[in-house]
Amino acid sequence: MSEIDASQIQALLDERAILQLMHRYAHAMDYGDEAAWVDVFTPDAVFDVIESVGGQRIHREEGHGDLAAYVAAYPKPPAFRKHVLVDPVVQIDGDEAQVDSYWILLHREQADGMPVLAAFGKSRDRVVKTDGQWRIAERYAEVEATTFAPVATPEQ
Repeated sequence: MSEIDASQIQALLDERAILQLMHRYAHAMDYGDEAAWVDVFTPDAVFDVIESVGGQRIHREEGHGDLAAYVAAYPKPPAFRKHVLVDPVVQIDGDEAQVDSYWILLHREQADGMPVLAAFGKSRDRVVKTDGQWRIAERYAEVEATTFAPVATPEQ
């Protein structure tokens, strides 16, 4: 059996920290911890969400101010939602990494409390390590299917 060196241990620790970052993102958003959600991003982060079919932008935020305004308007419990990260693939290169994953959004119907698979898609995150902490610098998400109404275009 070969010896494990310090760089291999550090790579495992970094991957674990990045996965924890992604889970903190979901937990903070789903339970309305706005400050914690904004804190998973770098101050100049970009969050860009588009529809896969047609490529229409759903929303885009740039920087902590935009991110704070977005999450402030996001539904809070008891309008329960769950962001589920699926099959994340983490590629680390020094103090930068890429995370490719699938995601599922579940929500609770207000009328009857029934659970609904509301949307799913994929995302690509560029995360950076600054001052010993991993944060999201760019989050690009594609909505591949959703039960929500389509985004209105200026022509509609």
